[in-house]
Amino acid sequence: METDDLRNLLERIATSLERIADSVETGTLSKGREPSINNDSEEIILPDEITSEVEEFETRENAEEEDAIEKFLSSKNIKIKVVPPEDAADDVINSLAEFLGNHYDALSELLAKIKSNMQRGGFITLAIKDYTQKDVSNTCQFCTRLHEIAFLEQYKYFKSPQFLIKAKTTTLPTAQNFFSGKWLERFVLQTVQKSVIAISTEVGKELDFSYLINPQIILPNGNDFELDLIFHVNGSFYWIEAKTGDYQQHISKYSKMSKMI
Repeated sequence: METDDLRNLLERIATSLERIADSVETGTLSKGREPSINNDSEEIILPDEITSEVEEFETRENAEEEDAIEKFLSSKNIKIKVVPPEDAADDVINSLAEFLGNHYDALSELLAKIKSNMQRGGFITLAIKDYTQKDVSNTCQFCTRLHEIAFLEQYKYFKSPQFLIKAKTTTLPTAQNFFSGKWLERFVLQTVQKSVIAISTEVGKELDFSYLINPQIILPNGNDFELDLIFHVNGSFYWIEAKTGDYQQHISKYSKMSKMI
């Protein structure tokens, strides 16, 4: 995924949710009505305090709200087969995903090298001599965190005059899933959560919100399918597929899926 693609995706999410806020304030949002996307709208600016509210916000989701997505899919003759259970490592994955997404400009070169070598657990070398001091700091911090949880088997930073990062990737499935695309799904989810919290605060009203990430579903024709992320806000439903590599080969499949839902 290119930096501009990531930025555009998040801007579209923020813009769409902002229109929900406008509808809530004016009382024009009706059940099942999906607001249009205005690409000329400004991006939502999220205050730093919002981050700490995400965990508390998740605990407020009740069973009735969670059923909204199941009922919506059922109305399209789509059944939920499996929803991956929460894992104790999710908090760590979410934190890494947020850091990577927020510093993608600085970390994209490192990510590309990791992805190209992780299948065989190979060694990578990254020259960061031309990086800004801030980007050097963020890159080293990210590598340190990856090494601490064994997402990098080895890591060492050689300071001036080399300015080199040397590391060894891992074949650990959890790490490979993270680098190959799970990080983006998690980053988008957290962006959505923070946007909804920000809008709730702005309008002084709690919004109905729930999500499913990576649910396996059964389509009307009996075929299995997996969604990256589906969520609902006040009766409007959003389906997002996050791709970090070539996406062209998936367009036809997703086009057919979009017509079903």
